[in-house]
Amino acid sequence: MDETKSDGGRQSVNLKDAAGFWERQRLWYNAVLILIVVLWVVITWPHFRPAMNLVALGKMMVLALLANLCYCAGYAMEGFIQPLLAGESWRRARWILWIAGTLFAVVLSNYWIADEIYPDIQQNVTNAVSAGSSAGTVAMASNVNFPAPFGIMGFLGACIALFLAVAAVVIFWLARKRKFARYGVMSIALGTVAYFALLFAFSAGSRASTLALGQEKYFCEIDCHLAYSVAGVSANTSGRMNDYIVTLRTRFDEKTISVQRPKGALLTPSPREVRLVDSVGREYLAVATSGTPLLTPLKPGESYTTEIEFRIPKDAGGLRLLLNTIPAWPDRLLIGDENSLGHEKTYFAL
Repeated sequence: MDETKSDGGRQSVNLKDAAGFWERQRLWYNAVLILIVVLWVVITWPHFRPAMNLVALGKMMVLALLANLCYCAGYAMEGFIQPLLAGESWRRARWILWIAGTLFAVVLSNYWIADEIYPDIQQNVTNAVSAGSSAGTVAMASNVNFPAPFGIMGFLGACIALFLAVAAVVIFWLARKRKFARYGVMSIALGTVAYFALLFAFSAGSRASTLALGQEKYFCEIDCHLAYSVAGVSANTSGRMNDYIVTLRTRFDEKTISVQRPKGALLTPSPREVRLVDSVGREYLAVATSGTPLLTPLKPGESYTTEIEFRIPKDAGGLRLLLNTIPAWPDRLLIGDENSLGHEKTYFAL
């Protein structure tokens, strides 16, 4: 037998045995998830035809990587439970854990495909066609370049995995199993590098863009979307300053509502930050607002306008309006979020 014993006579963590099981079963885990995707595409064809491009393929690869990172939670369970059970008992328990985890992944995959990806495909095509009729082929502008639910799920999963890994390191260290504590530290380091690599990869893949008057920028509210556009701009000269009044339209797009969300439920927008940016990067905050406040709740299909006043020096040129969610600390670390580290922004032209 290749099992080792700890000082107290209990079985210690056998990494070779654990890797032999989890890596063999990883193949079946990925096969099941791939089968789900294939069945969705085949059964609903040609609904997913617009998603058959390199950008969508890249996103699918990232989702597959996140799914496999979550799969590595099995190793954390080995570290907690294997030393406490006899070999045969844990070998039976790990099968139960694998089946439960795989079923959870199946349910989660079907939910996100049906609830987020499936309706968004047609929505993106509709917006691209409508925008293309007046300004060429333009895809739907958004505050994310990675599905927001997956970004949040990845962040929460990374936090949970970090907590478990740190707990395992502390337990191994106190139990005088320094070798396994070092393995835990290495796992934390590798997981951190992998997560930030994804974060900076999507930031590097983002591009700054400027929307024309009337074009909409979508903000994901997890189970629905709000669309914002500049409906009008007026300017007045006041001494050495120019006063700009920007009319911003907020619209609750009823076509983007999740099937889980009540159709008539009110949505209170997340806090937004509005400022003007000139050609050299100087930023100007609003001096006054009127009309409907930006935090006013909406029902699906409703919209309202807000007048926002800025006072800008006359020498400022190339003005663009930047509207984004007020950065809270998690936003900086959400993969693909406009507020994440190094991510480019989507502006409105004036």
